[in-house]
Amino acid sequence: MPRRKKHNIELDGLPKLLGAEVYQESPGFICLLPNDVHESVVGRGGSVAEAVDNWDIKLQAHLRNAGDDDPVVVFVKGLLNKKAYTEQVAPPTSVAKKSREQNIAEFEAQFYSGRKN
Repeated sequence: MPRRKKHNIELDGLPKLLGAEVYQESPGFICLLPNDVHESVVGRGGSVAEAVDNWDIKLQAHLRNAGDDDPVVVFVKGLLNKKAYTEQVAPPTSVAKKSREQNIAEFEAQFYSGRKN
């Protein structure tokens, strides 16, 4: 098997979402998922773009034809479910910080409604 050199490139779209990696391999490039190569979808091409496009086509075909227990299907579903969950429960972007005294005053106001802050 030829020696692979990881090609550091910023991917976008589905390859970025799934964490696909691109390697330079003589005489071209390969694109694959970061899990085990023997269970992964591999795209090959003469350029990075060709390898990523080939990988995308093969991944779509694999997901259409593979069963639910297939390691690639499980990996992709797990990533997509994780992304959907973290987007739903993402914390608010702006949280007002209060001083210790403000927090104590608000806490006490719950029990002592006649007291003024």
